[in-house]
Amino acid sequence: MNQIMGKHLIIDLYQASNLNDMVLMKKAMHEVIEKTGATLLFENFHHFQPSGITGIACLAESHLSVHTWPEQGYAAFDIFMCGQSKPELAIDVLKHYFGGTEKVTVIQRGVKIRVLGINNPHS
Repeated sequence: MNQIMGKHLIIDLYQASNLNDMVLMKKAMHEVIEKTGATLLFENFHHFQPSGITGIACLAESHLSVHTWPEQGYAAFDIFMCGQSKPELAIDVLKHYFGGTEKVTVIQRGVKIRVLGINNPHS
């Protein structure tokens, strides 16, 4: 199995702003969904007091989630998409809305790998 089933992006934003603005967060998440070619099934967001947002968008292609620490200028985004969607397009959208410096980790999901020269026992 050499086919990639999906891409999983872990996006950390540092020195970001507007991380306590629920309206802006939902707008950004919806734009990510649109730009990446994903399909929204449902979403749920929570605004912590005094600050912080957590949210998830369940997608036909998998999911998009966020958790923010506005007082630290930090946001953690988790984007997993399969099919024809392009999750890497989310990076510029998130930078546009929240600024800051990003650290992006990309994981290719569904690829069979060898660990220490031993075949995966579940294959």
